[in-house]
Amino acid sequence: MDLGLKDKIAIVTGGTSGIGLAIARRLLSEGARVVICGREKAKLDGALGELAQLGEVAGVVADVGDPAGAARIVETAATRYSGLDIVVSNAGTHLRGSLEALSSEQVAAHFRIKVLGPWELARHAAPHMRARGGGRFIVVIGQAGKVPGRQVLGSCVVNAAQHAFVKSLSDDLGRFGILVNAVCPSRIESPLTAHLVIDEEQYLGRSLEQQQSGWGATVPLGRWGKPDDIADAVAFMASERAGYICGANIDVDGGHQRMLF
Repeated sequence: MDLGLKDKIAIVTGGTSGIGLAIARRLLSEGARVVICGREKAKLDGALGELAQLGEVAGVVADVGDPAGAARIVETAATRYSGLDIVVSNAGTHLRGSLEALSSEQVAAHFRIKVLGPWELARHAAPHMRARGGGRFIVVIGQAGKVPGRQVLGSCVVNAAQHAFVKSLSDDLGRFGILVNAVCPSRIESPLTAHLVIDEEQYLGRSLEQQQSGWGATVPLGRWGKPDDIADAVAFMASERAGYICGANIDVDGGHQRMLF
């Protein structure tokens, strides 16, 4: 299926590893021109070395939680490639801890990256997308925003705010042909989950393989997903084939997340 992404101009934040890197690879394979960003130059250079074999790609050392950094990412893409069609907001990590363990400063920093970062990206990207007759703005949101739980209070509050942002922004920008949606991963093997602590896990006397198979048992498909599973969903949502999907959140989780909406 032709997704209609050839020569589209895309930004992928958090694009130096894991899900972000897989998304950048997938968009490049469809013929898009991609700008990735990351906070560490060495990791950025390594990712660019891999991605350059697939197509036109550029990189920006920037912190999405800094308004100036978000603006610089957008302007780099729009200047280098004379426009902007797609933004994939993927930067951010998981914030684990109880009410007593997490400080308000930690939660505020998390909020700056995962909510105010996309806010600034959208604010700077929207004029470029409007000039081209539309675009796609996709936010990758972890499961805590839909499935609250113990030891995930910080992520729960911030990720839920991301969902509110996506839904409201879709109302603002939809009339300009800019479709705003979320892709929601859960149980994905990546550097982010390599050291993940699963609440209520039982691991004493078990090998790593046995432990991982136990984690997979909570997923109806019986296994964890791969970053490419998220990348495929993002590529579809960025494509012409998703032209009537707006303000949605798409679960890519093997059926793991337990909620009705």
